[in-house]
Amino acid sequence: MAETVAAVVRRTLQRRRRLAAERIVLGVLCPLGLLCLWQALDLVGAIDPRFFPPPAQVVVKGAAILADAGQRAQLLSDTLITVQRLVIGFALGSVWGIAMGLAMAVYPPLRFSFGPVVYGTYPLPKIAIFPLLIALFGIGEAGKTALVTMGVFYMTCINTLSGVLYASPVYRDVARAFRVPVWTNWVRIVLPSAMPAIMTGLKLGLGQALILVVSAEFVSADDGIGHYIWDSWQVLAIPRMFVGLVVVTLIGGIAVLLGSLLERRLVPWATH
Repeated sequence: MAETVAAVVRRTLQRRRRLAAERIVLGVLCPLGLLCLWQALDLVGAIDPRFFPPPAQVVVKGAAILADAGQRAQLLSDTLITVQRLVIGFALGSVWGIAMGLAMAVYPPLRFSFGPVVYGTYPLPKIAIFPLLIALFGIGEAGKTALVTMGVFYMTCINTLSGVLYASPVYRDVARAFRVPVWTNWVRIVLPSAMPAIMTGLKLGLGQALILVVSAEFVSADDGIGHYIWDSWQVLAIPRMFVGLVVVTLIGGIAVLLGSLLERRLVPWATH
């Protein structure tokens, strides 16, 4: 019996390692394939290299920027500024969004009062009301932070509310049958059952935050990676612009990776 259990555990571990290796290979091959296709289209003259420089040219430009102390310092400074804005806006938006989603789920009058407002204003393009935020908070950091916070708020609030409301009613019935205290019910039953939806809201909010912070830097900033990209476009330094786009992609990729690791830690039963 002990050998049978050991064999099952060994096969399970081998299968998990094989699946993990397959995911890594597919995750690497797909982007490489797209880059090779992009390079091939340039070689056959199917795209204009003045506006779509091939990956090899972008790599050369990136290496030149990193080799130059002044350009490297500027790129690093703009990247750190964008990451700082991203972290602050995401933290504020996720805290307020989760808190509001839980409050609306717990207290129905609050849900009936603010639900139409939240769902009604959610489709509004957040960047479209950025001029209003500038009028309210000025052209400094407060307006950009408010924009990012707003975008993250909607994602986390709606997903948290849905996660609590649409959790399996079996959990509530069992808690009611065993007369589980309210606090224990929320901490041990309701929140864990809603955590997959909350994590989905956090990951969607993180992507939304990156989009909004870069968009805000396009139109109302003299620093940040968004300004770096827009300034490169204005002077038609297209390879430099693509280097900025690569940096944004790396920030998003690292953020998604960290979010996935956090999800595996918090909700291991719901990850695949």
